[in-house]
Amino acid sequence: MRKPCKDLEDFLRRATFAENKCFKEKNMTSYEDNYDHLFSMIDQIIKLEKKSVELNTSLLQELIDRRERNIHTLDCVADRLLDTMNGLTGGGENEYRQYLDYIETFNPTEAKERRDDLEYDLGYKTHVLYAAAILCRKELEGKQSKDGQPSFDVIMKNYNPKVYDIKKKTASFLFFIHLGTGRSTDELIKMLQAITESTDYVLSNVDEFEDLMHFPRETYHPLREDEWKHIQYIVEYNIELYETHLEQNQDLISNVFGMAKSH
Repeated sequence: MRKPCKDLEDFLRRATFAENKCFKEKNMTSYEDNYDHLFSMIDQIIKLEKKSVELNTSLLQELIDRRERNIHTLDCVADRLLDTMNGLTGGGENEYRQYLDYIETFNPTEAKERRDDLEYDLGYKTHVLYAAAILCRKELEGKQSKDGQPSFDVIMKNYNPKVYDIKKKTASFLFFIHLGTGRSTDELIKMLQAITESTDYVLSNVDEFEDLMHFPRETYHPLREDEWKHIQYIVEYNIELYETHLEQNQDLISNVFGMAKSH
């Protein structure tokens, strides 16, 4: 996954360098022309995103004013705001949250599900995933696979990419720590909470895991108690599955830790 730019100027410098290199090889234009052209393109995208937010906010408000309660109909408009939230402007978040407030008046369950997804999609809670990676690397330091690779590197390369949900990816790190160290799930959750709450520490380490998931924001929204319990439940469920099919899972423990039994 491409590392997001910290600001527009940084984006322009890096993108222009790549584009300019290609153009210069073909003698198509000068560096200055390329830069101006790219800047113009970015400016147009920003204007389009702002217009999109304005238009879809207006359409959404019309639906709300007439008390529309068909979730599918509402989502068809509201989901367009998700595109701009992940764009260059990041616009539409406040408008989308107002939409969720409206849904909550007649369908709290659907509102909660969308609000939770938004928190993770926008990086307000992805700190927990990076904290889990930091913890896993620390706890498995010195352990190697049967091929002599660091166990953590094997997990990052061969196992974690197969999981897409953030809570499940977080739980997978804890699962492997359990296999490698024997730590209990209660202990692991407490350790993970301590790291996650150290926001500055997590943010200072994200560059080392740039292929993990979209980057966390500087602002961290703490996980609710039920979210922590859900992560712990996933870990315990995976451990139970592993132990129930221990013979079938010998390749897993051997590939990651280079041994025949878990501990």
